[in-house]
Amino acid sequence: MQLSVVLLSYNTRELTEQALWSVLAAIEGMSAEVFVVDNASVDGSADMVEEQFPHVHLLRNESNTGFAAGNNVALREVQGRFVLLLNTDTIVRRNTFECLVHFMEQNPQAGAVGCKILNPDGTLQLDSRRGFPTPVAAFCKMSGLSRFLPDHPTIARYNMTFLDPEQPAEVDVLSGSCMLVRKEAMDEVGLLDEDYFMYGEDIDWCYRIHRAGWKIFYIPDTEIVHFRGESGRGVPLRVLYRKSKAMSIFVGKHMKDRYRFFPPWLLQVGIALYGVLRFGAKTARVLALPFVDALLILCGLGLGLTVRYHESLVPLMYQVERFSQQFGLHVEPTRWLAPPPYSTEQWFAVYAVSTLVWLLSFYALGLYGRRRFSPSWAVVGVSLGFALILTLVFFFKAYNFSRLAAGAAWGCNVLLLAGWRLGVRWLSSKRGSGHDRVRALLVGTDCQAQRFADYWSEYGYLECDLVGVVCDDSDREEEVVAGRPVVGTTGELANLLRDYSIDTLVFVPATLALALEHMQNRWGVEGLRVCMVPVDFARRTELTEKDKKGRLPLVEILPSN
Repeated sequence: MQLSVVLLSYNTRELTEQALWSVLAAIEGMSAEVFVVDNASVDGSADMVEEQFPHVHLLRNESNTGFAAGNNVALREVQGRFVLLLNTDTIVRRNTFECLVHFMEQNPQAGAVGCKILNPDGTLQLDSRRGFPTPVAAFCKMSGLSRFLPDHPTIARYNMTFLDPEQPAEVDVLSGSCMLVRKEAMDEVGLLDEDYFMYGEDIDWCYRIHRAGWKIFYIPDTEIVHFRGESGRGVPLRVLYRKSKAMSIFVGKHMKDRYRFFPPWLLQVGIALYGVLRFGAKTARVLALPFVDALLILCGLGLGLTVRYHESLVPLMYQVERFSQQFGLHVEPTRWLAPPPYSTEQWFAVYAVSTLVWLLSFYALGLYGRRRFSPSWAVVGVSLGFALILTLVFFFKAYNFSRLAAGAAWGCNVLLLAGWRLGVRWLSSKRGSGHDRVRALLVGTDCQAQRFADYWSEYGYLECDLVGVVCDDSDREEEVVAGRPVVGTTGELANLLRDYSIDTLVFVPATLALALEHMQNRWGVEGLRVCMVPVDFARRTELTEKDKKGRLPLVEILPSN
């Protein structure tokens, strides 16, 4: 057996399916076996693998044992001369495994090798190759010095940014998201250390492989796309704790004896401080949008009260008073002409509670998630908050001083909160491709592609034209797919993109590996947008919110700019 591929699945059903399709395409023609270890997923990941990939070795754990222990279940059973650890939130090129195995066969001193790991936008992930977290490297990383001097071999040692990512190099550490290890080396140094629940086990493994006399290499001849974090999703504070604990375990296990004259507690303090700062930075990014909204809500409340009690409205208030008296209603003139004589604490309560109610309304409607820049949903959020505020003051009579003031605040907040989102949308549209209508090609002829083409025809998209379908070189007999013409083959893509002035190239999971092969050059078409049909698309039984708004249900792999 030449190669054993090991994937660890935990509640990533769609991503696991997507990864397995790319893995099966990459092992074609190789003597290989594929293992999927499921860490007690509750989203049906294991059942999906069992049903759709019967030739894959499925191992089910009864609980979530973590990354190291979960992978070790399969590592104890592998038969290949080379073993590949691969995350389920990755997509590999068709030649990825072949390139990695070939390098290992040509370099018998290599204990492990990794390739270029890209973000979905095509940028390099720095942990494709790293240095060991020595005291100097850790200090330069944590202090930020490595960002200012990225080309210095000592200061930038942790992320090795001084290395040319387009050149092969001997490195210290590879990413556990895609790491090929020689089984001989694995048998010598042992399996992954199960003291690490998640994060750090790849550093530890590489350190032990290196100390055993093996070399570790990075090669840029092939690459994978890593949807970073999807296979390790969790509560941010928990993720931070696990990362900090992993580094603490590594320091206590390996650095104590190596640096006897360097106090290990200092490294532990640095790890804890760095974790706190990272958590603070992430929290600030999460709270940035609610903070902007809170400031605008406070401005809207102030403007609403100013408008309501402006002296120019006094004659109107008298008209309202007389109108009310005709129906036997008594309204105190002082209630209309001036704001209530609240204390500072009472006014603070008015502003604080109103702001909180509106922010919670926005959160409940998803305006701090996928709808963050939706002007229409901002209007709904302001209206919902307005209704809740009116309900609250009904129970607190002391604060029920003017519904007109609340209405004025509602109008001001609609303008402010929906307005800035509308401005963001407008600026985004100005940065588009400049074409009136997007022209797209669909790559693939399988059932997923046919369903997507049918879907496009049934619902239509005003801003997009599906020009045609591109088939594989082996499917030249295809002429029409779901009513769309087959305009050519994958080998002719470069010419098809130019001949048909294509803006967007859409792949189904079965053909996505082809996208990775041209990730860097985009077939020579500047500004080409590369997308994929979601892996769960064939199972959809109802329209999503995006579908109802006439938006393409696509996952963007490579944006147009």
